Amino acid sequence: MTELYRTTREIVIPAGTEVGPGPRRSEYHTPHGDIVIGFDKDTTGSLRFDLEEAITLGLIEPVK
Repeated sequence: MTELYRTTREIVIPAGTEVGPGPRRSEYHTPHGDIVIGFDKDTTGSLRFDLEEAITLGLIEPVK
């Protein structure tokens, strides 16, 4: 079973942050987390990060 995590603080993406096209295909060789962000009722985005690094930095924690 996959363990569930939650963010431990607000994640802010400042206005003016540069956005480019993502890869059509991605391969991850380490466990990673993925957050789906709802911008409005019709638009979502995602934030993907290395799971171990996010835990080490204190960005996420396991849900108990």
